[in-house]
Amino acid sequence: MFTPEQLAIITEQLARTPDRTQLVEVDGTPVIVKQLEAPLKHWGYPVLNTLASVLRQPMLRAVPAPGSSAAQSIEIARLRALASAGVSVPEVLHVTPHWFAISFLGATSIDQLLRQQPERGLYYWESGLQAILELHRLCQTASQCFARNMIWHEGKVSFIDFEDNPSSVMPMASAQARDWLLYLHSTAYILNIDAQEIAQHFLRYLQQDGSDVQEEVMRAARTFGWLRMLPKQRKPWGRDVVSAQAAAQVLHLAVRELKKRRPASG
Repeated sequence: MFTPEQLAIITEQLARTPDRTQLVEVDGTPVIVKQLEAPLKHWGYPVLNTLASVLRQPMLRAVPAPGSSAAQSIEIARLRALASAGVSVPEVLHVTPHWFAISFLGATSIDQLLRQQPERGLYYWESGLQAILELHRLCQTASQCFARNMIWHEGKVSFIDFEDNPSSVMPMASAQARDWLLYLHSTAYILNIDAQEIAQHFLRYLQQDGSDVQEEVMRAARTFGWLRMLPKQRKPWGRDVVSAQAAAQVLHLAVRELKKRRPASG
């Protein structure tokens, strides 16, 4: 909990700018302050839930991100539960009805490292895979497991941003499979590595996870592998198209790799 003097520092800083998330110096220590955001509307939820049912992909179910005080409550509860389980996440320092403060773990994400240090891309990317595996071994899941939400902190990966809880609307195995796929989707197109090699590394970590999680990921790989036919050029198609294409290519190759490894019958 902060002292009245420290609260005054934060209040003064928040009054200067409307930014929802701010980095504030409190007695020489940087902390992250997150203010409430407006309640969110989710017109696409029924569509996502219908797709999840038709395609038999529970991980496609819409994960409610309500905004406002509900989102704050979700994030605080998740941060505390994850920390209690042994996951590296920001520490909750102070909570008010209008904002909460958490420790600052640095500003360098896995996404940034992959872009800025491509020569060490495989090392940082595998560090992310290992962090996901360790998260799952603690029977936990991320919220939005994109590389931008994975912070390189003191030589290891920490997770941030927990404004929703996937395991509240889908089985834990589906939520954990979603972690693998979101991470791949956010990184495969950045890596300057052959897709076959990416698939092999991806499988090496995935196959250390639970069998139910592996099955969910590979079922998704078979369902969405056709997306590898999308254009590979970012212009004029944009990042969303090329990231989906790259991830689908890796998933398709992962399916082929597993088929090759199966012992021949008869």
